[in-house]
Amino acid sequence: MKGSKLRLVMLIISFFVFMSKSNAQCAGNDNTITICTKENYNQGIGNPNGVVNLFTLLGVGAVNGGSWTNLNSSGGLNTSTGILNTWQINQSGIYSYQYTINGISGCTDNTSIITLTLGGFPGVDNPSAVACDNNASVPLFSFLGSSPNPHFNGTWSGGPAGSVNGNFFNAQLAGIGTYTLTYTVPAIGSCPSRSANVSLTVHPLPESGIPSNLTFCETDDFSGFTNINLFNQLSGEDSGGFWSDNFPTGEISGIGDSFINIQNIATNFGPGTYTFTYNVNPTHPICTPASSNVAIIIEPIIDINGANLNITPTPICYENLSTTILTATITQGVNPIPDGTYNITYTLSGVNSGTETVSITFIGGIGTFIINSAFVNSIGITTVNITNIINPSSVTNCTRPITNLSNTFEIAESPNVNDTQISVTNFCLGETGQVVISDINNSNIELSDDRYIITYIITDPNGLQTTETIVIIVTNGDGVFSILNSLITIPGNYTVTIINVENENSGCSTDTNITSPFVVFPIPEADNIIVSIDDVCLGDTVVVTLSSANNLSDGLYDLDYSIFGAINVSNQIVNNVNFTNGSATFTLPNTILTSGASTFVLNVLTSVSNTCGTSSFNDASDNFIINPLPDTTGATITAIDICISEIETIFIGNANILNDGEYTILYDLTGSNNSTDNSVIVTFTNGNGDFTIPSSLLENGGTTTITIQNISYNVTNCGTTDLSANPINFIITDPGVPSLAVDGNLFCLQDLPNPTIANLTSNITSTGTITWYDAPLNGNIYTSTDPITNGTTYYASLTDAQGCEGSSRLEVIVDLTFCPNLFIPDGFSPNNDGLNDTFYIKDVDVIYPNHVLEIYNRYGNLIYKGDINTPDFDGKSNQSTVLGSDILPTGVYFYILHYNDSTNKKPTQGRLYLSR
Repeated sequence: MKGSKLRLVMLIISFFVFMSKSNAQCAGNDNTITICTKENYNQGIGNPNGVVNLFTLLGVGAVNGGSWTNLNSSGGLNTSTGILNTWQINQSGIYSYQYTINGISGCTDNTSIITLTLGGFPGVDNPSAVACDNNASVPLFSFLGSSPNPHFNGTWSGGPAGSVNGNFFNAQLAGIGTYTLTYTVPAIGSCPSRSANVSLTVHPLPESGIPSNLTFCETDDFSGFTNINLFNQLSGEDSGGFWSDNFPTGEISGIGDSFINIQNIATNFGPGTYTFTYNVNPTHPICTPASSNVAIIIEPIIDINGANLNITPTPICYENLSTTILTATITQGVNPIPDGTYNITYTLSGVNSGTETVSITFIGGIGTFIINSAFVNSIGITTVNITNIINPSSVTNCTRPITNLSNTFEIAESPNVNDTQISVTNFCLGETGQVVISDINNSNIELSDDRYIITYIITDPNGLQTTETIVIIVTNGDGVFSILNSLITIPGNYTVTIINVENENSGCSTDTNITSPFVVFPIPEADNIIVSIDDVCLGDTVVVTLSSANNLSDGLYDLDYSIFGAINVSNQIVNNVNFTNGSATFTLPNTILTSGASTFVLNVLTSVSNTCGTSSFNDASDNFIINPLPDTTGATITAIDICISEIETIFIGNANILNDGEYTILYDLTGSNNSTDNSVIVTFTNGNGDFTIPSSLLENGGTTTITIQNISYNVTNCGTTDLSANPINFIITDPGVPSLAVDGNLFCLQDLPNPTIANLTSNITSTGTITWYDAPLNGNIYTSTDPITNGTTYYASLTDAQGCEGSSRLEVIVDLTFCPNLFIPDGFSPNNDGLNDTFYIKDVDVIYPNHVLEIYNRYGNLIYKGDINTPDFDGKSNQSTVLGSDILPTGVYFYILHYNDSTNKKPTQGRLYLSR
C-alpha cells in the first residue's frame, strides 16, 4: 500500500517537472544584434533597409501573442509586432527591447530581451552647400540628407574659429568663401566612428547703397539741377544695378539711365515727393535682392502775410472770463494758404502776457485756435500778435516772414467773486467776530484790488435776520470786516451771507450768495463743580475727581489748578480733561507728589473745543493725604529646613522702623515648589513677626525659595516691595519611594508556608526604615509579624536617618504562587487513622485555582475528577462510569493534573499507590 502511494507521488512530481521544462522558454531567449550601417542593413526577410523583426531574434521557443516594451525609449518600435525601424532612432547607442508573454500555464520564463548596438550615421557628403554672408545661424543638418536622417549625437568641426556653434554655422562671421565642414558621430561598441563632409560656399549679400534725399522749396532756382546723376545720392552701392522711377516722372529712359532733370519735375508736377529706386541683384539666389530709394522733395511755400486775425468775443466781462472761450481766426488774404496743419506761434502783450505755439489746421484758407485761458487773468486791453508759422512736416520750412498780423481784445471790470470765499472763526459770547474774505486760488485772483461795498445778512440761532452794509479794501483777493456786537446777543449757530459786491469806484456790482456758518460759544457753566481727591499711598496714582458741574456741556476742557501744603505748586495745566454729565477725572503728575497733607484748588476751566473759559466757582478745592510706605529698612528673613509634609515657619526680624500692627504679606514660592500671590496676615511687634507656610504648598522635596513680594500696612493699605530683594532658601527633605528587589513580591507557599511583612521588608533594597501600610495615603500600619496574603496590595514608605518619612509609598502586590513545581505524593492510605487519609497536593488550590485532577484505574477508566470545589480524593470514586462499589481496592492508580493557568503549563501525569 505504501509503495503504491510513493509511486503515484513520484509520477505527479515528474509530470509537473516535465510540464515546467516544456514551457519554460515561452518568451524565447535573450539575444543581441549589432547594426553599424543602418542605411544598408537588410534582415533578408522582405523588410526595407534599416528595419528589424525583433521576434525572429527570440529563437524557436518564442510564442506569438506577447507585447514589446522599449526599455530605453529609443523610438521606432511597434510594440505589437516587434518591428523596429532603426531609421527612426535619432542617435547611435545601445538599446534594449523586452518581449513579454502572459497567460500560458507553466511558463516560468515569460520575458526576453533583445539588445541592439546601433552604429552612428553621419548623413551623406554634400559638395554644393550654399549660404548668404548675412546669415549668422545656418542650420548645418539641412545639408546632410534625410534618407535616413543623420544621428544628432555627433559633433561639427571645420571653418574659421568661432564660426561653428553646435549645429549652426555663422556665415556672417566666416565671411565670403568656401569652407569644408565635417560632421562626426562617435564609435559605439564594435561600430567605428563615421563622418560626412559638407563643402559650404558663402555668397555676398548685394549692397544697394545708403541714399540721401534732395529737398527744395517750390520757389527755389532749379536751373542748376537739370542733369543730376542719382548715383551721386548713393554711397557704398554695388555696380551693375538699375534705376526705376516710382512716380513716374519720365526722367528714367532705360536700364542704363541714372540722370534726372529736377527743373522739369518742378515745372511739370509742382510741389511733392518723387522717389527713384536703385535695384541690385545677388550673385547667387541664396541671397535676396537689395534696393535703395532716393527722394526728390519739393515743398510748397507758406505765406500768411496780408491775412486777417479776428478775436472773438470782445469785449469780455470779467465775471464771465472763466466761462468764455477766446477764439482767434486767421483768414487768408491775397496770398493763398495751402490746406494743411501748421504750427502757429502767438504772443499776448498789454495787461495780459504769454507766448504759445499751437497746431492749426487750415481748410479753404481759414484756420482757428483757442487762446490759452491761463494767460488771461487781468482787466484791460490785450494784443494778440502772430509771430511765426511752421510746417511741421517740412524739411526746409518753406515760409515767408510775417510782417504784421495782430489784433486786440478787452476784459471789462466787474466784481468777480467766483473764487471768493468767506470764513468766520468761532468766538465766545461777548467777543467781536471777524469775517475774512479770501480768494480760493491765490495764483489766479478774480477780484481785483480795489474798494468794494459789501452787503451782508446775519442770521441768528432763532432765524432772525439782519442786513448790514460795509466798505472794505481788497488786496490780492483778500479783505476783512467785523461783525457788530449788537448783532450777537445769544450763543448758538449763526450764518453770515454776502448778497452783493459793488466796486466803489466803477459802480459795477455782482449779486452773490457767499455764506459761512459760525458758532458763538457760551461761557462754560461750572459754578457748582465739586473737587474730590482720595487719600493714597506714596507712589500710587493721585486721581482728581470733578463732579456736580451739571450745567457743563460734555466735552474736553483744559484746567488750571494750584496745590498748597506738603505739595506747593501754582498754575499747573492739565489738557483735554473729558467731562461727561458734569463729571471728569485726571491724575496728578508723579513729579510733584510727596507724602503729607495738601489742598487742591481749581483756578480756571477752559473748553478745548471753543477756548471759552471760566474762573467762576463756588468752592472748587479739596484736602488729601499721601500716606508713606512701610519702612522695612534693616529687616532680616530666616527659615528652617523641614521634612516633607511639615509646616514651614518664616521669621522676619529687625524691622525696627516698622510701626507695630497687622500687615498683609504676599509671597511667592519657587524652586522645588512653585506658587504665587500667597497672602498671609502677620502681626509685627518691635520690628519682629512670623508666619507659617502650609504643607499643602510644600509637596515636593528639595530646595524651595521664598520671595516676599509685598508687605502692606493694614491701617493705610500702603505696601512696599523692598523685602523682595532678599529671597531666602530652605530645604525640604523627602527620602522618596523605597525600591523593591526584582521579583521581590513573588513567594512560593510550598517554600515559605507562612510569609509575613518581615519577608517583604527583606526584599527592599533602599537604606532606611521601612513602614508598611494598607493604603497609599494614611491607612493602618502593619507589624513585621503580620502575615501577607496572595493578591493583596501593600504600601511601603521610607524614613531616613533624620526621621523624615517619604511623601510617596511603594505599591507592592504580593504573589504567593510563584512555585516552579508542586510536590505531588506517590501514595496515600485511606484507613481513617487521621494520617494520610486523602491524596492531598499541598497549596494546589492557591497556586493553580483553575486546576482539574483526573484519576484512572489500570483499565483506563476515570474514577475521580475534582477541582478547587471538590473534596480531596479519599479512595472513593465520584464517577458513575465505575462498576461496582465506589470504595476502590488497594492498588496502583494513575493521575493527570491539568493546571489550566495563564501560561498553558503542560499537564503532569503520574501514578499513585492506594493502600488500605
